Amino acid sequence: MLDFSRLDFSNLPEMNKERFVYIDALRGIAIAGVIIVHSASITNVNGLLKQAASLGSMGVQLFFVISAFTIFYSLSKSNGSATQFRDFFIRRLFRIVPVYWLGIVLYTAVYGLGSRGWLDGPELWHYPFHILLINVLHPLTSSSVVPGGWSISCEVLFYMLVPLLYVYLNTSKKLIGFLLIAMVLLPVLNIMLQNYALVHWSGIDRVQLKDFFYRWIPNQLACFTFGILLYKIYEDKRYAGWVSGRVVNLIGVTLIVLALFALQLYYIKIPERIHLYSLVFMCLALLLSVVPWTLFVNGFTVFLGKISYSCYLIHFLVIKQVTVVIGNYFPVLTGHNKGYFLLVLFLSFLITIPLGWLSYTFIELQAVNLGRKLITYLNHTATHEKEMSDLKKSNVKGGKIANP
Repeated sequence: MLDFSRLDFSNLPEMNKERFVYIDALRGIAIAGVIIVHSASITNVNGLLKQAASLGSMGVQLFFVISAFTIFYSLSKSNGSATQFRDFFIRRLFRIVPVYWLGIVLYTAVYGLGSRGWLDGPELWHYPFHILLINVLHPLTSSSVVPGGWSISCEVLFYMLVPLLYVYLNTSKKLIGFLLIAMVLLPVLNIMLQNYALVHWSGIDRVQLKDFFYRWIPNQLACFTFGILLYKIYEDKRYAGWVSGRVVNLIGVTLIVLALFALQLYYIKIPERIHLYSLVFMCLALLLSVVPWTLFVNGFTVFLGKISYSCYLIHFLVIKQVTVVIGNYFPVLTGHNKGYFLLVLFLSFLITIPLGWLSYTFIELQAVNLGRKLITYLNHTATHEKEMSDLKKSNVKGGKIANP
């Protein structure tokens, strides 16, 4: 049996002296939830099990909260650097793009232009959208080539906003004001645009249109903003004293778990449920940062969190192929609704985790290290050019003639 507590993460990328182990654990919980909900979806499980599994769909919003937190924390450590944002984009480019492009190749090799298991297959014109990671900007392309690609595209579009948000949201007042805009004004405009599109945008299925307006960045922006708020509260540190007691912290965590299930019954449009879930996730992260309860923060969730990106892109393929094998060779099992779901879920975890680890080790890490080398090279070149420029200026001031 694997002992995840013995795994050494000290040589993995983005390891700082201050390591956010609970953040990795939350990533692990997020990807576990996503695998659960997609296993439930493809097996058509019903009843209470379906309702419980549907909570896993909020794993994407948990990823968004965590992503914004880590990005703003990382930028704060290089604040004032002339290459701060350039280095940020290089790191993100090498972190996200290679694995996503591999996903494009992999899913095309397996399915061609056929369905990936959830939606109709892509058309050729969809591919440029996915290659450029702007696929979430069209209702038909969001997840057509790479299943789940909409969330990666949404993440990349958020990266484009990061420099502006980092510079502008420099006070608590501005941040809260922006959060209110993202939670109230943007959803109102989103509903108006959706209603207009449902009437005037012909040729696109109504379900696809609704999915589009749910998925695109204006509707998800508040989720990222809660991650920014998480960073601001974390940096302030005052919250830690309020929840440092284990009893108080445990009560808070218990209330959060209850809130996660209670929000399943929430049907009011504004504020949207995904935004309230993001608020709850922010609170959970703050509590775990003070008391990392083993139920949430343990060797397995931390390990799963480290490989979560690769697992996210691979698990769709795994789940689909598992159902194909079971349907072809053990069709009798598909007649037992709950048992079929649990079997698919178990096998999906069993296969996705080692494949995710291989992708993480041999693709993600290599790409991240290549990005680091590029940053080092560019910074070294810039430093050398500055030194030469300063030397020439010094020679001119000293009345010396520099060699041609």
